[in-house]
Amino acid sequence: MTRRNLFVLLMIVPALVLKAQTDSTIQYVSQADIARGNMLIINSFDVMSSKIRKNKKALFIELTDSLKQTLYEATPAPNGKMIVIPDLVKEAPGSDSTIHSLMVQNNASKAIVIIELNAFFNQTHVDVVKEASGKDRTAYYDICSAITYRLYDMEANFKDSKIVSCEFFTARDVVSGLFAAGPDIVGKKKHAFNIVRKNALEYLAKEMPWK
Repeated sequence: MTRRNLFVLLMIVPALVLKAQTDSTIQYVSQADIARGNMLIINSFDVMSSKIRKNKKALFIELTDSLKQTLYEATPAPNGKMIVIPDLVKEAPGSDSTIHSLMVQNNASKAIVIIELNAFFNQTHVDVVKEASGKDRTAYYDICSAITYRLYDMEANFKDSKIVSCEFFTARDVVSGLFAAGPDIVGKKKHAFNIVRKNALEYLAKEMPWK
């Protein structure tokens, strides 16, 4: 090999190495971009283990499913897709290997996990009006949902957010004493679905987990 050929070879090899490193970097960024767009919706709220009556358990299972659907439909994923995990995934902070594995398997960089859900009626106040025959009392009720969400990232960091959504529902006469029998959440299931949906939209507006 002549000196001229050796000189040319020495000039080309570093360039090839640099090009290989650059190509490798470009490929790595591309994979990260793909993963960055995907997000999982996971339920970790075990309704059947809750100490509530049977018909309320059935309602809460439906409410949890509707909550997952709302999160799926309302959360943007501009560079990827939303993925709903259909099965219950029971995890606790510090023991999140299953959730992290699901994120890796689905090329997701974030996961919204439902930790706890409740829908109920809350008596806000009682108005008392004096009349000739005595006192008339009217109790006022809000319908509420209280949901705890946990947002995971790929480093297994998480942030808990408890959102309580309430709105006026009804007023009822107090027959005796200071308390009236409030509405039954199971009997008002259509309204329960609405307040759970409102809760999900408030969470997304507050946390913007896709950012």
